[in-house]
Amino acid sequence: MVLVACYLSGRAALSMPSIDGHLSLIWPPAGIALAALLRFGTGLWPAVGLGTFAVAWSAGHPPWLAALIAASHTAGPVVGAWLLQRRGLHPALDRRRDLWLFAAIGVGLAAAIGAVGHIAALALGGALDGPEMLRAGAAAWVGSAMGTMLVGIPLLTLSRAAWRQAVGDWRWLQSALLMAAAAASALLLTFFTEPGQGMQSPLFFLPHLVLCALVARSGLFAASTAALVLTAGTVIAAASGVGAFYRHDGTDEMWLLVGYACSLLAIPMVATALAGEIAANERRWQMALDVSGIGIGEWDVVGGRMELSSRWLAMLGHRMQPFGHSLEAFWTLVHPDDARAVREAVESLRQRRELSCRVECRMQCRNGRWKPFELHALVCEHGPGGEPLRVITTARDISDMQSARESQAVSDSVFRHLHEGLLITDAQHRVVDANPTYVEITGYSREELLGTVPELINHASANAEHRARLAAIFVALTAEGAWRGELPHHRRNGEPCLLQLAISTVRPAAGEPVRNHVVTVVDITHTRRQLEQLQRQAHFDELTRLPNRVRLAQMLHGAMQTSRREGSLLTVCYLDLDHFKPVNDRFGHDAGDRLLVELANRMRRSLRSWAGGDDVVARIGGDEFVLLLRTATLEESRHAVERVLNQVCQPYGLGVGAGPVLVTATIGATVFPLDGADAETLLRHADHAMYGAKQAGRNGYLFFDAEHDRRAEARFVALGRVQEALDANEFRLFFQPKVDMRSAKVLGVEALLRWKHPEQGVVSPAQFLPLIENTGLSISVGNWVLQQGIDQLARWLRMGLDITVSINVSARHLQEPLFAQHLAGLLSRHQAPVAHRLILEVLETAAVADVDYTCALMEECRALGVRFALDDFGTGYSTFTYLKRLPIDMLKIDRSFVLNMLDDRQDLAIVEGVIGLSHTFGCSVVAEGVETRAQADRLIAIGCPTGQGNGIAAAMPADQVADWVRDYDGMPEAVELFAPA
Repeated sequence: MVLVACYLSGRAALSMPSIDGHLSLIWPPAGIALAALLRFGTGLWPAVGLGTFAVAWSAGHPPWLAALIAASHTAGPVVGAWLLQRRGLHPALDRRRDLWLFAAIGVGLAAAIGAVGHIAALALGGALDGPEMLRAGAAAWVGSAMGTMLVGIPLLTLSRAAWRQAVGDWRWLQSALLMAAAAASALLLTFFTEPGQGMQSPLFFLPHLVLCALVARSGLFAASTAALVLTAGTVIAAASGVGAFYRHDGTDEMWLLVGYACSLLAIPMVATALAGEIAANERRWQMALDVSGIGIGEWDVVGGRMELSSRWLAMLGHRMQPFGHSLEAFWTLVHPDDARAVREAVESLRQRRELSCRVECRMQCRNGRWKPFELHALVCEHGPGGEPLRVITTARDISDMQSARESQAVSDSVFRHLHEGLLITDAQHRVVDANPTYVEITGYSREELLGTVPELINHASANAEHRARLAAIFVALTAEGAWRGELPHHRRNGEPCLLQLAISTVRPAAGEPVRNHVVTVVDITHTRRQLEQLQRQAHFDELTRLPNRVRLAQMLHGAMQTSRREGSLLTVCYLDLDHFKPVNDRFGHDAGDRLLVELANRMRRSLRSWAGGDDVVARIGGDEFVLLLRTATLEESRHAVERVLNQVCQPYGLGVGAGPVLVTATIGATVFPLDGADAETLLRHADHAMYGAKQAGRNGYLFFDAEHDRRAEARFVALGRVQEALDANEFRLFFQPKVDMRSAKVLGVEALLRWKHPEQGVVSPAQFLPLIENTGLSISVGNWVLQQGIDQLARWLRMGLDITVSINVSARHLQEPLFAQHLAGLLSRHQAPVAHRLILEVLETAAVADVDYTCALMEECRALGVRFALDDFGTGYSTFTYLKRLPIDMLKIDRSFVLNMLDDRQDLAIVEGVIGLSHTFGCSVVAEGVETRAQADRLIAIGCPTGQGNGIAAAMPADQVADWVRDYDGMPEAVELFAPA
């Protein structure tokens, strides 16, 4: 595009009036080249060179001469563009510096380089001789300079912003009118002025005035474009022999045109530069005010108009000034409580009592909230009589300052009313301030303290012990910047006290020297005395003066550590008086208290002292005591317990007139470290043993059996783990097929529970079902198995898999009162006929445990369509009478008989007997534990074609059943023996 523009504009220039017949008056390629290289970079120089080469060659110059001319007209713009870019030229030419740079480098230097090269090339080509070169060089420079100004300036200043200023938002209308006015003024100058008299005509400056208006309204781009058009029209008119700049003799005609064109551009360029600098200054001031957060308002006192700056409006949440520009509209923004003070300040300016005023007020923001401002008004213009005409007002948001004031007020209030003493010192520990509480604690007045080092932290006035404490405090302050602890002190009147201090250093910033110290003081003298009294009450029994439960826990931990360290035994005894309540009821509580005191004294006298510590007795309840006895052997432990029991059983003289009172006691004991439990558990074990001794007849003792307790605890832990497995969905159902061994048809599957343990893998039910058999957890597990099995049966039926699912039901689960209702609810969740494909398997022993209840329950379930199978038949003790009463649909021969029936005639006889019974009672029969083809053949031969076992298929996950059923085609002749499922 640059190449084409250079070529076409060059060809157009050659058709225009020339100087001396060699050089064009206006050389547009110079302006196009400089603007393009400045706008898009000097890398476009090949396009400029090719374009000017094409122009020179088309003008009839030989190629080598055209190349020299093109090189000169390319070098000038390249050098000019490079220098202007280095100097930071603004393409908008909105600074005076830009004018001088463009004139000196773009118009002067770049045009001169192109002109000199052009003339030198022409001289080499013989087109010019020596005397003509100087005049031709000047003419060439003028042509390049004119092209640079007239064409380069419009192209250089063209931008989106310049285009919007010229034609955006209906501006095109005013730009068109002003351009038309400029053209009309030029036509007036051309056709209403005598030829050659343009410079003397009063119409000469009419186009200049219009261009000034155009640059003010539409910008330099529009004005320079108009100047280009006007200059082109004037040149064409002069070339045609008309116009104010045409001369019949031709003398100085071209130079008059040059001067006219320069004058057309000079005035808009100077106006743009001055206006740009003024606008830049305003922007800089506005930016400075914006950065400082200050808004500006201008009040026209005479006109009553108030104009707020964009910053002020932004602080109020507005973009424009929607509330109007009148002073009354401004008053609507001021808070009613602050309006009077602001009006009085403004009135003082109006009446010339003050030249400036400062006031704080709240103004309403766009969101309805009130924001505090500091307003500073200054009269900037006075009338002839000194009356104010214009007032400048600044507004500063003081929200942070007001928050700081409020925070300071809160801090001052806290400082004065704080219940703790507060002392602030400088870096040398001289008092800067002290609050009233500190004065009250120490007895020194604030005036006495200010400027002094207080006695509390004064090395000079302290004794040796206090100086050592202060040295440690200052070391901590230097290392960590803070210290907290207790410090004995004396008040001003000499009264001793105990103070709790918290001292911290204050630095302006990290790494800077300490500026202040803050000392917080709490008088804990009375609190410490109360604490000591409470500790005595908290650790000792008020009646017997024996250690209580809290103190016992501490002493028990210490005794256990001693036992570990010395290798001795620690016997923990839990003693409870037998039938103590009748003593209180018969003789009164005072007599009962005297008995307890006497009992405590007896046990205290019976204690022994050891090198590692004394035996201990403590009262932990009404008539409950704990003893800690150190012994070397278990036999010695028994003797020690018996000795205590004998002391307790001696008669008590209570002075009640009824003679001595006899009471007995029961003791439970455990021996540490044989019982390796913790302190709390040791007491619990001794308590358990004591209750065991009471159940054995009282007035005796019993030692705790740790092994039995460990077994019980392990069982509880195992039950808890099964519950966690149920909650975490760790259980899975596997399914073992039941088939017709004669026809190789799959009849159904039996659901078998497995535990997918996260650490142990798949766990057999034999390892956890016996544990939960007689607990409520077995019901939860049974319900889970029922639900999962029925849901899986429904999924298979929807897939078109016509099989039955057998689910084992435990005796405890079967005896649940709502078993049938729960089963009905599970079945009702599915539309498929799952009930007719569901078989519930119950053990023979479970079925006959309560025959009447079992029969009724089975009939209720059969009404739903469910069938029943008697599992492991032959291993129980049911009679034929029971079997006849039970509504059984299927008998399952226990695997123990099937396994050895080929070798054991008795097992074979039992199998044949069960098959015969099934035929007699109208039941189907299933043989469990089929492992070999020989077993299968024998079972078929004696009338049992249905079998189940690892020889047919091991239990498998649900997602493998469908594929196995489709692929099953009978038992192989030889199978590998599997472990029982």
